[in-house]
Amino acid sequence: MKNIILNENKNNSNVEKIENIDLELKKAINNIKGSFFDLETGNVNYKDIKGSELFEEYKLITQSLKDFNFSILDTNDKKLAFWINIYNVLVVHGIIELDIKNSVNEISGFFDKVSYKIGNYIFSLDDIEHGILRRNVKKHFFSKRAFNNNDPRINLIIEKLEPRIHFSLVCGSKSCPPIGTYQEDKIDKQLDLAASSFINNDDILIDKENNIITVSKIFKWYGKDFGTQDDLIQFIAKYRKNEEDKKFLLKNSSIISIKYLPYNWNLNH
Repeated sequence: MKNIILNENKNNSNVEKIENIDLELKKAINNIKGSFFDLETGNVNYKDIKGSELFEEYKLITQSLKDFNFSILDTNDKKLAFWINIYNVLVVHGIIELDIKNSVNEISGFFDKVSYKIGNYIFSLDDIEHGILRRNVKKHFFSKRAFNNNDPRINLIIEKLEPRIHFSLVCGSKSCPPIGTYQEDKIDKQLDLAASSFINNDDILIDKENNIITVSKIFKWYGKDFGTQDDLIQFIAKYRKNEEDKKFLLKNSSIISIKYLPYNWNLNH
């Protein structure tokens, strides 16, 4: 499957090398976020981003990703923040450049195709999510791992699987978490906030009478990242703000049944 490399520029002579590319990217992402994202609903104004001066500045900065020095990602927190930010803005970039109208499903293999060249390597959205952030776990049972044992990108994966990433990664859809910008010095608190926000939204329903909890399909697709079903329910209880809900989940974690909501792939615009 051929990659769609969004920061590929045939005329590299016109691209000015940018120092501290990770910092400049965060600034550019924050500028776009402040102008075009609704922080309450998680919706994105893709139409106005396209052709805006802020987006053109961002695209210019992405050209320098080809000179990125991975050695600056020398802590796990730096890796987490960098790759989460790259993933989220690459989704937005892909939606705009491919002129998606209603759903990312309009482009077959969107997450496997949409890519950036970073350093000497090409990274698709799936490479970042399943290769880097999920520590080279298969996307699904029948798929291959993102990186084989001889792939040099395998040296870039995060040090420990972090299930909270699933509340920080966006997919451009109504059912995905709202987009944020992550900082290495605040990443733990930010991931806690993302998990808490997602787990306390109106979509998670607890039926105490019948011992049923209804949750996002994200918990089904990535169930192994949370451990056993008992582990998953205790994870949800940890971030549930309602004390009665929390007590119920912890007390009944071994007998609760889980149901999953349909996933709304409609564009979050």
